[in-house]
Amino acid sequence: MTSTNTQKNTSAKTRKAAALGLAVLGVAGLSLASAAQLNLGTGSIGAGTTVIASCQPEETPINVAFDSAFSGGSNPGYEATALNLTSIDPACNGHDYKVTLTDADGSVLGQEATGTVSGTSLTVPLTDVPAKDVSNVAVVIHS
Repeated sequence: MTSTNTQKNTSAKTRKAAALGLAVLGVAGLSLASAAQLNLGTGSIGAGTTVIASCQPEETPINVAFDSAFSGGSNPGYEATALNLTSIDPACNGHDYKVTLTDADGSVLGQEATGTVSGTSLTVPLTDVPAKDVSNVAVVIHS
C-alpha cells in the first residue's frame, strides 16, 4: 500500500506543480497583453506638442493625435500618415495653419504642412515620416 500512496502523492504533487506553473504563465501573459494594449491604445506617437493659436481660448487646448500605418520596402516600419487636430475653436475658421514635425535633434521630418482651418477638426496628411523619429510637433494657427 505504501507504493500506491507514494504514487498518488507524486501524481498530486505533479498536478499541483503543473497548475501553479500554468497560473504563473497566465498572470505573466496577462501582464504582457495589458502592457501591449496600453501602448497601442494611446493614440499618440509620444511626441511633445506645441500649439500656438491666438484664436484658441487658453483653457481649451487643441488635441493632437496621429494616424500611422506599417510601411514595407527598403526601410520597414511604421510611418505617421496623418496628424489629427481636434477641439479647434470656431474663431479659428478661415485662419491659416502650419505644422512641422521634428526629431529629437530638431531636424524637420517630411515637409511643413500648410492650409486653412475649416471647422473644429483638421486632418493633415503626412508623407515619409517614420513614426519612431517623431519627437516634437509644432502647430501654428495665424491670420
